[in-house]
Amino acid sequence: MSVSDSFQRSTWLGPIIGATLTVVLGLFCFDSQIPITQTLHRKSYDLSFHLRQRTVPKEVVLVYMDDASYEEFNPSYDRWDRRLHARLLDRLTEEGAKAVVFDVIFSGATTDDPDADNVFEQAIERNGNVILGADLQVGGYSAAMKHSESLMLPYEPFEFAAASTGFVQFDEDADFLVRKHRHQGQINPQNTSMTWETALWTGASHLEDESSPIFKEVQEAWVNYYGPPLTLPKISYHQVIQADGVAKGFFKDKIVFVGANIRTLNVNKRKDEFRSPYADFLYVKQVDQFMPGVEVHATILLNLIRGDWLRRVPLGTQGIVLALTGLFLGIGIGRMRPLTAVPVSLLLAALVMGISQWLFQQHRYWFPWLIIVAVQIPAAMLWSVTFNAARLYVQRQLLRQSLNLYLSPRLVKAFLGRKDRDFLKPGAEKQEVTILFSDIAGFTAATEGMDSDELARSMNEYFQRMVENGVHPQDGTVIKFIGDSIFALWNAPESQHDHALRACKAAIALDQQSFAFREGDPVRTRIGIHTGIANVGNFGSDNRVDYTAIGENINLASRIEGLNKYLRTNILISAETRKLIGDVLKNVRYLGKFRLSGFEKSVGISELMPSEHPLLKTPELLDQFEAARLCHDLGNMEEAVKKFQTIQAAAPEDGPTLFYTKRCQSILHGALETTTPDRIIIGEK
Repeated sequence: MSVSDSFQRSTWLGPIIGATLTVVLGLFCFDSQIPITQTLHRKSYDLSFHLRQRTVPKEVVLVYMDDASYEEFNPSYDRWDRRLHARLLDRLTEEGAKAVVFDVIFSGATTDDPDADNVFEQAIERNGNVILGADLQVGGYSAAMKHSESLMLPYEPFEFAAASTGFVQFDEDADFLVRKHRHQGQINPQNTSMTWETALWTGASHLEDESSPIFKEVQEAWVNYYGPPLTLPKISYHQVIQADGVAKGFFKDKIVFVGANIRTLNVNKRKDEFRSPYADFLYVKQVDQFMPGVEVHATILLNLIRGDWLRRVPLGTQGIVLALTGLFLGIGIGRMRPLTAVPVSLLLAALVMGISQWLFQQHRYWFPWLIIVAVQIPAAMLWSVTFNAARLYVQRQLLRQSLNLYLSPRLVKAFLGRKDRDFLKPGAEKQEVTILFSDIAGFTAATEGMDSDELARSMNEYFQRMVENGVHPQDGTVIKFIGDSIFALWNAPESQHDHALRACKAAIALDQQSFAFREGDPVRTRIGIHTGIANVGNFGSDNRVDYTAIGENINLASRIEGLNKYLRTNILISAETRKLIGDVLKNVRYLGKFRLSGFEKSVGISELMPSEHPLLKTPELLDQFEAARLCHDLGNMEEAVKKFQTIQAAAPEDGPTLFYTKRCQSILHGALETTTPDRIIIGEK
C-alpha cells in the first residue's frame, strides 16, 4: 500500500499523531520555565477571579497614609512624625481595635526629636496589640554571607513594646503580582512574616501546630483575593487623627492595618504597590491595575484567619490530567471533520473553563487550565483541521484520478463539487442507460509476436486515444477495459436526456480514429450500442467497490458488438437506441431482426454507416437494400439475391449485402431450413 493510500485510509493515524502532539505540548507547557509557559500558569490563576462574585470581609480595616494625609501632615513627603503615629494608636486603642499592624519599617531613632520616639513607644505599650514590620535581608557582601538570611528588626524600643514583629517581604512574581503566601524565611524558617505573627496573635489557633496538615498546607497556600484594588474597608490616615473623622465604634474588634497608598508621588520612585489579578484590558486607568502592599498583607491575613486560602491542584495530578486531556483531545478532535472540530473545540474550551471555575469557587482549587484552553485544544483543533484537510485533499486527488479513468473532465468537476459522496458507497439502482461495447477486429493476429511491454504500451495508447477522443468528449462513463474491449455507458452516474445520441456520436468518433500496432497495418474497432434498463452502482465491499452496470441489457450490448463480426460492420445499434436518436443522424441503415446467442427474443439492428460509405453517396442503393431485405423476409430469395447482387456490384465491400447474399443463396440451395433471420441464432464472436 502506498503512503498516500495509508494516509487517506487510516482512520487512526491522524488522531494518534494529534494525541501525541497535544500530550507533549501540554506536558511541555506544564514543566517548562520559559516566559510564555509561565504566563499560561499565572493567567490561569489571575483569570479565575474574574467570574467570581466579589466579597468584602469585615474583619480588617485599612488606614491609608495616602496623598490627602501627606498633604495635611507631611507635605514634604519625608519621614512621618511619630507623634502622629502615637495619636493614631491612642485613637485605635480607645476604639477597641483587636490589633494594629504597621506596614512601616521603623528602622531607627528620630534624631531631631527623640521625645517623639518615647511618645510612640508608650502608645505601643498602651495598646498592647501592635505588630510591627521588619525587613528580611538575604545574602551580603562577603562570600560567607551570600547564603545567609537576617531579619532587620525595628528600632529596639519599639520592638520590645510591640506584641510581635515579622518580615514584610512578599514572594512576588516577575509581573509584580503576589500569588503565593510567604510566611517563613527560605534559609531560616524561624523568620516569620508579619501576617503570620498577626494571625497567631489574634487567635488563629489552627496555625500553631507545626505538625498539623493545615500548617503544612498553608506554607504552600496561594493568595485568595476578595476583589479588585481597594476592595477591603478603608479610611484615610488623616480622618482617624481628626476627632470627628471616624464614627464611633468603626474600629471595634477590627484588625487595623496602617500603610501607604501613594498614587501621585514621583513615578520614578518604587512604590509599595503590586499588580492585581483583576487588572486586565477592561481597566481604563493604569493606576487601577495596582493595589497597595498593605492591602495585599491584609488579604493574606484574612486568608489565614478565615482559612480560605487557595490551593493548587497537586503537580502529579496536574500532569496526569494534562496527559489524559491531551490524549482525549487528540483522538477525539482528530477524528472530526474541520467543520465539526471547530465548534466542538469551542464547547470543550467552555467546559474546561466551567470545571476550573467550579473547582475555584466551590473548593478553592486552581490549576493551569489555560494550558488546555489556549494550547492543547487549539493544537488538537489545528491538527485536526490540517490533517483532515490534507487527507480530504489527498482523497479528492485520488478520487479525481479515479474519476478521470471513467468520466469526462466536465463530469469529474461536477462530481467533485458534490457535497454528498453517496455515489462512492456500495449500492445500485435500476436506471435506463445506453451501453457501448467496443473491441479490436483481428486483435490476436494484429498483435501476434509483439513483445509484452510493447503490447502494454500500445494498448494504453489505444485506450487513451479512444477515451479522450471518443467517450469523454460525449461525457460517457468508462466502466472498464476488458482485454482489448471498452465498456462504457451514458445516463449514469449523471442523468443525460440525450444519452443515446451521445453514445452514437462517441461511436462515430471512435470509428474515425486511426490506430495501428504495426506500421502500415491499421486495426478496425467494432462497436455495439444498446439502450435498456440495468442495475447501475457500486458493487463490492465497504472498503473496495467497483462502479459498474449489470443486467441482461449489458450482455445484449456485448452480443450486438459481436454481431459486427458476422455482418462485417463497424457500428451496430439496437432498435431501442435507434428509436431514441430519432432522425438526428442520417447515416443509419436498418439491417433487420436478429436473435443473438443467449436471448430468446429477436432484436432489431441498425448500422451507423461511415460518412464515406458508397451507399450514402447513392441514396437509390439504400432504397434498393431495403427492398432486397424485405424480399428476404418475405421468402422471395431469388428476387432478393438479384437485388443484393446489384448493390454488391456498386459496393463490393458492403458487409450486410454480402451477409444477406450468402444467406439467401444458402436458403435456395437448402443449406438453411429457415427463411427468416430472426430465427437464426448468431453465435458469440
